[in-house]
Amino acid sequence: MRWLAFVLLFINLSWISAQELQWVTVRGHAPDYAGYHLVVQKVVNPISMEMADLMVISVHEDGRFEQSVEISSIVYAKIDMGKYRADIYLEPGQNYELVLPPFLPRTDADRFNPYFIPEEVELGIANEEAQGLNRLIADFDSEFSKQYNANAVNLFSRGDVNAAKEIIQNLDAQFSSELAYFTKYKQYAYGELYNLAYKRNKRKAMYYAMKGEPLQINMPSFQKTFNTIFKSFFTSYFSAKRGDELRETYAKGSSFDSLSMVLQKDTLFRNAELADLVLLKSCYDAFYSGRYDQNRIIDLFKQAQSSGSSLRIKDIAKGLYKKVTWLRNGSEAPPFTLYRLDGKERSLADYKGKFVYLNFMHTSNHTCKQDLQLLNVLSKQLRREVTIVTIIMDEDPTAAEKLVKDNKYKWDFLHYMAMPRVALDYHIKALPAYFVIDPSQKLLLSPSPSPTESFTPIFVEAQRQYNYKQLRKNKQKQKSIYDF
Repeated sequence: MRWLAFVLLFINLSWISAQELQWVTVRGHAPDYAGYHLVVQKVVNPISMEMADLMVISVHEDGRFEQSVEISSIVYAKIDMGKYRADIYLEPGQNYELVLPPFLPRTDADRFNPYFIPEEVELGIANEEAQGLNRLIADFDSEFSKQYNANAVNLFSRGDVNAAKEIIQNLDAQFSSELAYFTKYKQYAYGELYNLAYKRNKRKAMYYAMKGEPLQINMPSFQKTFNTIFKSFFTSYFSAKRGDELRETYAKGSSFDSLSMVLQKDTLFRNAELADLVLLKSCYDAFYSGRYDQNRIIDLFKQAQSSGSSLRIKDIAKGLYKKVTWLRNGSEAPPFTLYRLDGKERSLADYKGKFVYLNFMHTSNHTCKQDLQLLNVLSKQLRREVTIVTIIMDEDPTAAEKLVKDNKYKWDFLHYMAMPRVALDYHIKALPAYFVIDPSQKLLLSPSPSPTESFTPIFVEAQRQYNYKQLRKNKQKQKSIYDF
């Protein structure tokens, strides 16, 4: 027993050592970007593909920039550069001399165009010692895409497994490397080929793509293949004989932990982390399919935050829970603190106790201008029922100040620049956008109808239901003489 304890301690210490943090530095000289901030992000949820900032690099007036961050393993990151975006693999302990493309800023129209996608460009790395991994993966991705596109139709229509294996052998011969990260990267990428070739036996595709432990869920090739192979997994698995027990367990309303244990009985999902990840992916797809009880799925995500098989599974579940409940009717309205156009500070908390018709506008948008005229009418008709608050999304508030003054609008106009995150918090992808917040600062209508979409009767009914619920709550708190 002492020997076993020693071995376990040694393994644990080895793991800690492997996870040791090291600095990685990016620097360069790009006068075009003077005064600009380069946002470097990484994927933090392999299912929702939510991203979070890894670091924000400030470019000085002379165009020079340098920023360091501690990482414990190779990180795949994306750098936002206005109209351009580039990716890079950052290795612990490495320094990167970056060469940026000519700067093209993102316009307001780009920022609020839900279909805008930054142009992907190749990021230059000037120092040769830092090029290795990035060059290797870039060359592999290029050749892999070429082979995939040339053979995808034949692989799928014929289910030609031998052809897929031949492509993989050729790629392995062309891109030989002892780097463990790259070897695993290729395995996950090949999963896309197996997914085409094994169209009548998806289990084999799953096996070849996901074999080996631990799972490298932060690799982009893993994320792409995983989300492709396990898309709408419940639909296919529940309809198969081996999925009977999982389907029945789900139908009974069993816990996330119970579902995971059932799935792990399948030899393909003996890895508890893979089983949990597949369940989370399946629930996420099911939530948006419209065929499953959304409240049930929300509860499963909530359970997985504490019962997941690993810390990163718990973090993924937490992210998915936040994703599906964020801006949902009845959830807390994201707080903000901004400045009115006259310079006075206003926070969402200042409107507590009132119904708030929150809207996001841009003065160059024709629809926004038309809606403001209708809001002006509503502000007079419903002045005792609802408080209108407009957040102006113009980078320069000058035009908004003139518009408000010329039209004598009387409600609060706030400018977003004091807290740009407000656009992210309210998922503003297109303008105008509307929300109704109740007196307790929870979202009552999210999204809300615009003034042109029968707002008044919809709001009046929502307000009536809210007041009725509050009356029932207060009634339950009151005591009669029979309660004493």
